[in-house]
Amino acid sequence: MVWRVARWAGIGLLVLLVGVPVVFAVAFLGIQEASERQWLGKAPQHAAIGVRSHQPHTVALLDVGFDSLATRLHMIESAKQSIELEFFIYEIDEASRVITQALARKAAEGVKVRILVDFARPVFKLAPHYARTLEAAGVQVRYYNTSGIARFFAAQHRTHRKLLVVDRRTAIIGGRNIGDDYFDLSKHYNFLDSDLKIEGEVAASIVDSFELYWNSDWVTKSQDIAADGDAAGPDLLTPPSAEEQALGAELAQHQPSPVSSTCNDIEFVTDYPGSGVEKRKVFTAISGLVKEAKSHITVESPYLVLREDGIGLLSSVVQRGVKLKFLTNTLRSTDAFYAVASLTDTLPRLQLPNLEVWGYDGRPLKQNERAPASARWGVHAKRAVFDDQTVVVGTYNMDPRSANLNSELIVICRNNPTLAATMTQSLQARLAQSRPIVGTPTAGGYEALIQDADRDTIFQMRMVRPFASFLDFLL
Repeated sequence: MVWRVARWAGIGLLVLLVGVPVVFAVAFLGIQEASERQWLGKAPQHAAIGVRSHQPHTVALLDVGFDSLATRLHMIESAKQSIELEFFIYEIDEASRVITQALARKAAEGVKVRILVDFARPVFKLAPHYARTLEAAGVQVRYYNTSGIARFFAAQHRTHRKLLVVDRRTAIIGGRNIGDDYFDLSKHYNFLDSDLKIEGEVAASIVDSFELYWNSDWVTKSQDIAADGDAAGPDLLTPPSAEEQALGAELAQHQPSPVSSTCNDIEFVTDYPGSGVEKRKVFTAISGLVKEAKSHITVESPYLVLREDGIGLLSSVVQRGVKLKFLTNTLRSTDAFYAVASLTDTLPRLQLPNLEVWGYDGRPLKQNERAPASARWGVHAKRAVFDDQTVVVGTYNMDPRSANLNSELIVICRNNPTLAATMTQSLQARLAQSRPIVGTPTAGGYEALIQDADRDTIFQMRMVRPFASFLDFLL
């Protein structure tokens, strides 16, 4: 009897130790496959998802967050007919109130103002009761993909696009959402990011893509979502505090002067609304640029999560003799420890010729006369320079989520050495405050990735690391 009990107990323990992890792995592999190929069908077509123009466009890189905020406000104040905004995150803080109040003033003047915000629960802040206030002030608000967690596959698809367009003529696209930490205003943590200001006919195409999303089946009007129970917190349109008044006055006086150039070959590419890999257009465009590169590529992305297909693409590039350099975050500088957990497991497969990976060390970067608002910073730009001639700026992270699940956008400016040199100079300044992780004689690998991170973050990263390979499709 004792022997039988022991045998069954042993079998039970074996099931727990081996069977449960196997079932867990198989389940997530199934979720991964379904998530990436959900609703697979014929690739949709629309004129706004890929537009290339050879007309001259004035372009300027906005690397400093405070400059980007001031430029946004100046653009909004200049609007005569229309303003479109689309963002993944719209915070409720000092920066968002300054922007939102400017939008309300323009709506009161008769300008058509529309805001489209993703409804991803983990980061969603622009709740329906805020939208009610904005609607009363003449600002239209809609939400993208309000699917709940019960619809797991559908809920994974988000719009990660970020854009502001005024009068169908001037646009800003790039990595910044609306929030203090994107504009150098947070006292705790700020992003080093990058936007591209564009003046020319492509701005109208960006608005056309906005219309495609605004009117899609994935969008819900704010008034169709219950606002009960979410009315706590400051209103976006309450009279500004003394601090906000001072910030508004400083921004009104601040006149950024970024280096401008003319782009005579500009292309706007965006994904089509909705789930399914057949609707992802940005990944294909970026892959094409990578394959066309002749000498060297420098890429900045806050997350570097690579699966077998991604590593295969990199291998094919560096084997052609093209030098490839990545700037990403260390554990000290990131806001996403789980992305670093995935990168740590990839490091052995990144030991390739002509490939370097650098990690930002988290220190403030002196960018202008304003003192850094926080002691800790991380890179957040999504951009690349190809052969000192072609520049890409947009919302696409180097991760499976951007490739397979999210809606993204990019702008490609070809044959513009001035813009390429400006971006290269910016990248070099950030690289100067970074550590080599892979590909140099002094590369520190895993230890360099976790250097200077606090114990709690290291513990969290180590706890999720065993699951990173199963969950990388969601990262």
